[in-house]
Amino acid sequence: MMKFYMLLDFVGILRETLKLFLKNVKLMSCIILLIISFSSILLVSNMYSIKPWLVDFNLNAALLPSTVAGTPDFNHLLVTLKEDLRLFAGLEWLFISASCFASLFFTTASILASGVTYRGQDLSVKELLSRAVKSLKRPFVTWFYVTLLDLGFYLFIIVFLLPLLLTFDLTYTTPAFSKTIFLLALVFQAYLAVVWNLALVVSVLEEKSGIEALGKAGQLIKGSMLRGFFLNLLSGAFSLLVWMSMLMIYTVLYHKCKETHGEELEMQGSTEYTKVATSASAPFISADVA
Repeated sequence: MMKFYMLLDFVGILRETLKLFLKNVKLMSCIILLIISFSSILLVSNMYSIKPWLVDFNLNAALLPSTVAGTPDFNHLLVTLKEDLRLFAGLEWLFISASCFASLFFTTASILASGVTYRGQDLSVKELLSRAVKSLKRPFVTWFYVTLLDLGFYLFIIVFLLPLLLTFDLTYTTPAFSKTIFLLALVFQAYLAVVWNLALVVSVLEEKSGIEALGKAGQLIKGSMLRGFFLNLLSGAFSLLVWMSMLMIYTVLYHKCKETHGEELEMQGSTEYTKVATSASAPFISADVA
């Protein structure tokens, strides 16, 4: 009976989450559009900014094998390659920092929008972004602590795994053993992340941050840890489903493009192929390669 009530409560949380979006479609949609727009701008800016250095690096790298070592030309190429790498690393660091900041900012804005909507209040997009900026310090501190905990967790797994691999002769079972440990670590990390994720929400909606927010989250989640754990698993499964759906969509697009150009549909390792007619209405004709 307790499991049944837990399932109902779990489904109820999902329904409430959907209702939050429907209660304030305008505000939520604006946040989504802002996230997509800013991410697209960052991505395009990154691509176009590093392109000249990548082209220059590839050209110099191609010339390096044909240049005699120790000559001025060789030394000049090495200096140029190092400079290109330095500039590339600097640009990437800037874009990664900007992406992290944007992610934290929009996370804060999303939590604020959800909290305001849940309480039956309303905010304009301008007011929401203003409050997100003012509240950003607290979630940043909490995010820093959560990142340290996350890194510490995986460091512990590595430290735990390496002695086992070195101590025991696991030549044939090492891949399977490592994958099993990694899978168990992911599941346990999803369990621990319940408090970590809730701490971010606490730091946005309350005047708490860092250790204090983590402590408050641990206090609030008592008795509801399994609900949070299953929600984390569901989120992970949904992300995997979205990723697989995208791959399936592009696979269908691939076949449609092949059909449009009248190319043969081949499968690696197969002795059969399907010849696609140039006419869209013509049926597929199967044939044996042999």
